[in-house]
Amino acid sequence: MTYSMGFFRQFPIFQDLADEELQEVNDIANQRDMKKGNVVFHQGEARDAVFFVISGLIKIYKVSESGQEQVINFIHSNDMFPHVGFFDDSPYPATAVTLTDTHLLAIPIEAFENLLIQKPKISIKVMRVMGKKILDLQSRVQQISTKTVFERTVSMLIQLTDELGENETSGEITLNLPITNTDLANMVGVTRESVNRTFNQLKKSNIITYDRNYVIVHDYEALLERI
Repeated sequence: MTYSMGFFRQFPIFQDLADEELQEVNDIANQRDMKKGNVVFHQGEARDAVFFVISGLIKIYKVSESGQEQVINFIHSNDMFPHVGFFDDSPYPATAVTLTDTHLLAIPIEAFENLLIQKPKISIKVMRVMGKKILDLQSRVQQISTKTVFERTVSMLIQLTDELGENETSGEITLNLPITNTDLANMVGVTRESVNRTFNQLKKSNIITYDRNYVIVHDYEALLERI
C-alpha cells in the first residue's frame, strides 16, 4: 500500500528528496495497523523494518538482566524509529509496544539499506538524526546527575508537553498520555511516589490538573519556572 509522499517529506531525512525519489521510498513502504497493547518488536529480535508513525503512541523500553523495565522514550505521530542500527546487523535494542491504536508505515531493512546506498544524502541525514538522539540522551543523563528529583520530573513533563501537547483555545495545553506514573518514574529514573508528589505539588499550585490518561497544563510559563 502506498501513502502520501507528503507524509515522508515531513521527516528531516527525506526533506531534500525530489518527488521521484520520494516515490521510491513510498514504493517500498507497507502499512501496519496495530491495536493498543500490541508489540511492534521485542528487544533482541532481528531487525526487519524501520517504522514511521502515521498516528498513535508507542512506548520504547529495555529490560535489564534483573527483569526491571526502563522506559527509554515515547514515540508518537510523525516520528520514526528505531534510530540506531541502520548500518549493521544488530538486533532491536529495545521493545516497542503500542499505548493506543497505532498506524505505522514499515520499510524493510534490506530495502531501506539499499536506499541509503543509492541515495548518500539520506545516509548523511540518518547520521544527523542519530547524532541528535545521542545529544538528547546525553542531556537526559545530565539532568539526572545535576537536577533534583522534582526538577527532573518537571523537565520530563515539559518535554512531553512540547512533543505531544495540544494547544486549546483557552490557552491551556492538553497532554493525552495513557501511561502510568510508574512509566514516567522509570523514564526519569525516580520512584513512582516522587512523580506523585511532584504532580500533586503542581496541582496545588494550579499549574496542572491530571488523571490516569491526561495532563492539562494551565500555566506553561509557571511550569517552566519550576526547573
